[in-house]
Amino acid sequence: MWRTLPDDKAAARRVVRAQRRARREAQPPSDRAADAERLAEALLSRVNAPATVAAYVSLATEPPTEALLEALAAGGHRVVVPVLLPDQDLDWRPLEDEGARLGVAAVGSADLVIVPALAIARDGLRLGQGGGSYDRALTRRRPDARVIACVYDDELAERVPADPHDQPVDAVVTPGHGVIELTGS
Repeated sequence: MWRTLPDDKAAARRVVRAQRRARREAQPPSDRAADAERLAEALLSRVNAPATVAAYVSLATEPPTEALLEALAAGGHRVVVPVLLPDQDLDWRPLEDEGARLGVAAVGSADLVIVPALAIARDGLRLGQGGGSYDRALTRRRPDARVIACVYDDELAERVPADPHDQPVDAVVTPGHGVIELTGS
């Protein structure tokens, strides 16, 4: 996935993040609609009805969640999405109500948590954007809640530079491979 990384873990994380962001910026926008449909199809097969799903609203370069969020809501699932707080923690709100706030503990009501990542290791460790928002939020999830990270096909790696506070995920979903269960989580 990446060439030689610096020995310093913080520097290695910066290098990988920069490489992943640059690669995502170069991705043709025309692929997004197809990726969104494939991700939604793969993830919907993992949602039991009725369920509460905490899921991210994708940014322009992230694996797209628009189709998934629409399908979950149309299927009668309760969907909560994050709101970034000034301290980089995550509040949550209902998908359908941009003004409502449920509090940082609302992720604990989710049966399934779908998180973004820049890279995922096969042992379940994820490399996020660097703010620690999802690592904090995942400490509040229910012990039986499944966590699935969305990445592009080339962002599943043998390892990622990780820190002790990094929260593992149970599975990863990519547009080309669908859902893959991970070994170390």
